[in-house]
Amino acid sequence: MISRVWRGRTAAGNADDYEAFLARTAYPDYGDVEGNRGWILLRQPQGGAVEFMLISFWDSMDALRRYAGPDPERPKYYPEDKAVLLELPDVVDHYDVIDTQVKW
Repeated sequence: MISRVWRGRTAAGNADDYEAFLARTAYPDYGDVEGNRGWILLRQPQGGAVEFMLISFWDSMDALRRYAGPDPERPKYYPEDKAVLLELPDVVDHYDVIDTQVKW
């Protein structure tokens, strides 16, 4: 399994709306791709900004390419991202998932 880690920052005043946008638009876009196994969204205040970290899980790099296209190291941005993110990072990180345990 592969994890894809993307980070983005918004102004604090845009954070709630951006989180709602992710739930409304990005989650279905990820989730509808064969080979997607889910995601975790993390949020951290940073002074006047808020950083989001989206970690998605994929069966393989081929599955990830079905979502991201032929260059999976490049983030996929929506028009809403470009409107509210303070920067547009050029790359995402990928990791092999070795082990996981989550208790809710």
